[in-house]
Amino acid sequence: MNKLMGVDLRKLASVDANKLVDSLGGSLNCSIQIGCHSYASAGGEYEISRICIASNAENLQRLALVLLACAIGTQCETYLPIGTDGPTKGIKIDSARPSEYDSPKSFTYTPKRELKRYPWYPWSLTCNAWTELPRFGFDCAPGEYYTNMLWSGLADIPKPHIIVVNGFPEAFVRLARLLLDYANTDIPPEQIDLEVDGGFRGVKSFSYEVRFTRIADRLECMK
Repeated sequence: MNKLMGVDLRKLASVDANKLVDSLGGSLNCSIQIGCHSYASAGGEYEISRICIASNAENLQRLALVLLACAIGTQCETYLPIGTDGPTKGIKIDSARPSEYDSPKSFTYTPKRELKRYPWYPWSLTCNAWTELPRFGFDCAPGEYYTNMLWSGLADIPKPHIIVVNGFPEAFVRLARLLLDYANTDIPPEQIDLEVDGGFRGVKSFSYEVRFTRIADRLECMK
Protein backbone atom coordinates (compact mmCIF):
# COMPACT_ATOMS: atom_id res chain seq x y z
CA MET A 1 0.00 0.00 0.00
CA ASN A 2 2.05 2.92 -1.27
CA LYS A 3 -0.69 5.14 -2.67
CA LEU A 4 -3.42 6.79 -0.62
CA MET A 5 -6.07 9.33 -1.67
CA GLY A 6 -4.24 9.83 -4.95
CA VAL A 7 -0.93 10.58 -3.20
CA ASP A 8 2.09 8.41 -3.98
CA LEU A 9 3.69 7.83 -0.59
CA ARG A 10 7.07 7.15 -2.21
CA LYS A 11 7.05 10.68 -3.67
CA LEU A 12 6.16 12.56 -0.49
CA ALA A 13 9.69 13.98 -0.26
CA SER A 14 8.83 16.31 -3.15
CA VAL A 15 5.37 17.30 -1.87
CA ASP A 16 4.57 20.79 -0.57
CA ALA A 17 2.53 20.31 2.62
CA ASN A 18 0.26 23.33 1.99
CA LYS A 19 -0.53 22.18 -1.55
CA LEU A 20 -1.25 18.69 -0.23
CA VAL A 21 -3.83 20.10 2.20
CA ASP A 22 -5.57 21.85 -0.71
CA SER A 23 -5.49 18.73 -2.87
CA LEU A 24 -7.12 16.65 -0.12
CA GLY A 25 -10.17 18.87 -0.04
CA GLY A 26 -9.24 21.50 2.54
CA SER A 27 -11.02 21.07 5.88
CA LEU A 28 -10.69 18.14 8.27
CA ASN A 29 -13.98 16.72 9.53
CA CYS A 30 -13.55 15.71 13.17
CA SER A 31 -14.82 16.29 16.69
CA ILE A 32 -12.34 17.65 19.24
CA GLN A 33 -12.99 17.75 22.97
CA ILE A 34 -10.81 18.99 25.81
CA GLY A 35 -11.16 17.91 29.41
CA CYS A 36 -9.49 16.82 32.63
CA HIS A 37 -9.31 13.47 34.35
CA SER A 38 -7.70 12.43 37.62
CA TYR A 39 -4.96 9.94 38.42
CA ALA A 40 -4.21 8.45 41.82
CA SER A 41 -0.54 7.99 42.69
CA ALA A 42 1.64 7.42 45.74
CA GLY A 43 1.96 11.17 46.07
CA GLY A 44 -1.79 11.73 45.92
CA GLU A 45 -4.30 12.52 43.22
CA TYR A 46 -3.45 14.78 40.30
CA GLU A 47 -5.22 16.01 37.18
CA ILE A 48 -4.13 15.63 33.59
CA SER A 49 -5.57 17.56 30.66
CA ARG A 50 -6.48 15.55 27.58
CA ILE A 51 -7.35 16.31 23.97
CA CYS A 52 -9.70 13.84 22.30
CA ILE A 53 -9.78 13.72 18.49
CA ALA A 54 -12.67 11.68 17.10
CA SER A 55 -12.95 11.15 13.36
CA ASN A 56 -13.62 8.57 10.68
CA ALA A 57 -11.00 6.50 8.88
CA GLU A 58 -10.75 8.83 5.88
CA ASN A 59 -9.98 11.91 7.97
CA LEU A 60 -7.44 10.02 10.08
CA GLN A 61 -5.71 9.12 6.81
CA ARG A 62 -5.78 12.74 5.68
CA LEU A 63 -4.19 13.88 8.94
CA ALA A 64 -1.54 11.17 8.57
CA LEU A 65 -0.68 12.30 5.04
CA VAL A 66 -0.19 15.90 6.17
CA LEU A 67 2.04 14.76 9.05
CA LEU A 68 4.14 12.79 6.55
CA ALA A 69 4.36 15.72 4.16
CA CYS A 70 5.73 17.93 6.94
CA ALA A 71 8.15 15.23 8.09
CA ILE A 72 9.69 14.32 4.73
CA GLY A 73 8.34 16.88 2.27
CA THR A 74 9.46 20.33 1.21
CA GLN A 75 7.79 22.27 4.02
CA CYS A 76 8.05 21.91 7.79
CA GLU A 77 4.83 23.70 8.79
CA THR A 78 1.25 23.69 7.57
CA TYR A 79 -2.27 24.33 8.80
CA LEU A 80 -5.20 21.94 8.39
CA PRO A 81 -8.55 23.69 9.04
CA ILE A 82 -11.43 21.88 10.74
CA GLY A 83 -14.78 22.11 8.99
CA THR A 84 -17.12 21.20 11.86
CA ASP A 85 -18.62 23.65 14.35
CA GLY A 86 -16.81 24.26 17.62
CA PRO A 87 -14.09 26.41 19.19
CA THR A 88 -11.23 24.35 17.68
CA LYS A 89 -10.61 25.82 14.24
CA GLY A 90 -7.80 23.66 12.98
CA ILE A 91 -4.60 21.69 13.53
CA LYS A 92 -1.18 23.25 12.94
CA ILE A 93 1.63 20.79 12.24
CA ASP A 94 5.13 22.08 12.96
CA SER A 95 8.09 19.79 12.29
CA ALA A 96 11.41 20.63 13.95
CA ARG A 97 14.35 20.22 11.59
CA PRO A 98 17.67 21.11 13.18
CA SER A 99 20.57 21.04 10.76
CA GLU A 100 22.23 18.11 12.50
CA TYR A 101 19.13 15.92 12.14
CA ASP A 102 18.56 13.97 8.93
CA SER A 103 14.91 13.88 7.87
CA PRO A 104 13.56 10.72 6.23
CA LYS A 105 13.69 10.86 2.44
CA SER A 106 10.75 8.56 1.66
CA PHE A 107 7.92 6.56 3.24
CA THR A 108 6.48 3.13 2.51
CA TYR A 109 3.55 1.60 4.32
CA THR A 110 2.29 -1.90 5.07
CA PRO A 111 -0.91 -1.98 7.14
CA LYS A 112 -0.71 -3.41 10.65
CA ARG A 113 -3.83 -5.31 11.64
CA GLU A 114 -3.55 -5.38 15.43
CA LEU A 115 -3.34 -2.41 17.77
CA LYS A 116 -3.44 -1.92 21.52
CA ARG A 117 -5.12 0.89 23.41
CA TYR A 118 -1.64 2.11 24.41
CA PRO A 119 0.02 1.32 21.08
CA TRP A 120 3.61 2.37 21.86
CA TYR A 121 3.90 0.76 25.30
CA PRO A 122 6.35 -0.48 26.62
CA TRP A 123 8.75 0.90 23.98
CA SER A 124 7.61 4.45 24.82
CA LEU A 125 8.97 4.23 28.38
CA THR A 126 12.58 3.83 27.23
CA CYS A 127 12.66 5.64 23.87
CA ASN A 128 14.27 9.03 23.25
CA ALA A 129 11.14 11.08 23.99
CA TRP A 130 12.77 14.30 22.75
CA THR A 131 13.09 13.07 19.15
CA GLU A 132 10.74 10.08 18.93
CA LEU A 133 7.49 11.34 20.50
CA PRO A 134 5.16 14.19 19.40
CA ARG A 135 3.93 17.06 21.55
CA PHE A 136 0.38 18.46 21.51
CA GLY A 137 -0.63 21.91 22.68
CA PHE A 138 -2.78 24.94 21.83
CA ASP A 139 -2.33 28.26 20.10
CA CYS A 140 -4.56 31.01 18.82
CA ALA A 141 -6.54 30.62 15.64
CA PRO A 142 -5.24 32.46 12.55
CA GLY A 143 -6.00 36.17 12.90
CA GLU A 144 -6.10 36.02 16.72
CA TYR A 145 -3.21 36.93 19.03
CA TYR A 146 -2.32 35.12 22.24
CA THR A 147 0.84 33.85 23.86
CA ASN A 148 1.60 30.25 22.88
CA MET A 149 1.95 28.24 26.10
CA LEU A 150 0.77 25.13 27.92
CA TRP A 151 -2.26 26.20 29.93
CA SER A 152 -2.55 24.89 33.48
CA GLY A 153 -6.24 25.74 33.55
CA LEU A 154 -8.55 24.75 30.71
CA ALA A 155 -10.62 27.90 31.25
CA ASP A 156 -7.61 29.92 30.05
CA ILE A 157 -7.56 28.36 26.58
CA PRO A 158 -8.46 31.13 24.13
CA LYS A 159 -11.39 30.70 21.78
CA PRO A 160 -11.19 30.24 18.88
CA HIS A 161 -8.07 28.11 19.13
CA ILE A 162 -6.06 25.58 17.19
CA ILE A 163 -4.28 22.40 18.22
CA VAL A 164 -0.54 22.43 17.58
CA VAL A 165 1.33 19.20 16.92
CA ASN A 166 5.09 19.59 16.91
CA GLY A 167 8.11 17.35 17.06
CA PHE A 168 10.97 15.88 15.08
CA PRO A 169 10.31 14.21 11.71
CA GLU A 170 10.86 10.80 13.32
CA ALA A 171 7.99 11.45 15.74
CA PHE A 172 5.70 12.62 12.91
CA VAL A 173 6.41 9.53 10.82
CA ARG A 174 5.64 7.30 13.81
CA LEU A 175 2.38 9.17 14.57
CA ALA A 176 1.35 9.09 10.90
CA ARG A 177 1.97 5.34 10.70
CA LEU A 178 -0.10 4.85 13.86
CA LEU A 179 -3.04 6.82 12.40
CA LEU A 180 -2.85 4.86 9.13
CA ASP A 181 -2.85 1.60 11.09
CA TYR A 182 -5.81 2.76 13.18
CA ALA A 183 -7.74 3.79 10.07
CA ASN A 184 -7.06 0.46 8.31
CA THR A 185 -7.42 -2.02 11.15
CA ASP A 186 -10.66 -3.96 10.76
CA ILE A 187 -11.34 -4.37 14.50
CA PRO A 188 -9.47 -1.59 16.32
CA PRO A 189 -9.59 -0.89 20.06
CA GLU A 190 -12.32 1.53 21.09
CA GLN A 191 -9.69 4.25 21.23
CA ILE A 192 -5.93 4.68 21.32
CA ASP A 193 -4.32 6.75 24.04
CA LEU A 194 -1.01 8.63 24.09
CA GLU A 195 -0.23 9.55 27.69
CA VAL A 196 2.33 11.84 29.29
CA ASP A 197 5.26 10.79 31.51
CA GLY A 198 4.43 8.44 34.33
CA GLY A 199 1.80 6.31 32.60
CA PHE A 200 2.04 4.30 29.40
CA ARG A 201 3.47 7.39 27.69
CA GLY A 202 3.06 8.34 24.06
CA VAL A 203 3.78 12.07 24.04
CA LYS A 204 6.81 14.02 25.22
CA SER A 205 6.96 16.23 28.30
CA PHE A 206 4.94 19.46 28.39
CA SER A 207 2.30 17.90 26.16
CA TYR A 208 -1.37 17.24 26.68
CA GLU A 209 -2.47 13.62 26.69
CA VAL A 210 -4.17 12.68 23.44
CA ARG A 211 -6.90 10.17 22.65
CA PHE A 212 -7.86 9.19 19.10
CA THR A 213 -11.26 7.61 18.49
CA ARG A 214 -12.27 6.15 15.13
CA ILE A 215 -15.97 6.65 14.52
CA ALA A 216 -18.60 6.30 11.83
CA ASP A 217 -20.71 9.11 13.30
CA ARG A 218 -20.08 11.85 15.82
CA LEU A 219 -19.95 10.68 19.43
CA GLU A 220 -18.79 11.76 22.86
CA CYS A 221 -15.29 10.46 23.59
CA MET A 222 -14.23 12.13 26.84
CA LYS A 223 -14.72 9.74 29.74
